[in-house]
Amino acid sequence: MSFSSHALAILALFATSITVRVLPVFVRLRLGPTARGLLERVLPMAVFLNFVVYIAWTEINTAPAAAVAAIAIAAIVTFSTRAGLLLTACAATLVYFLVRMSLHG
Repeated sequence: MSFSSHALAILALFATSITVRVLPVFVRLRLGPTARGLLERVLPMAVFLNFVVYIAWTEINTAPAAAVAAIAIAAIVTFSTRAGLLLTACAATLVYFLVRMSLHG
């Protein structure tokens, strides 16, 4: 059985997320404050950033103009308004779709 690079990336991110978020609920580790801080804050942030970079890299390679436009809209909405995550995601998705359709239509 052969897996695509997307499937392997999703599998790696899923396994890491389970290890970081679910496993600590069931397994009690005796860690010092520094190690606990790393496990609770730094490691999940690293997983999230890897996920973001993977998605951005994949989309920019697939449709550069649409991806850059959508990322720019998401950044502008995030930093200039108090719009929620759902509205920001919808706006960026709409921009991505419109740019992609205009370039390929």
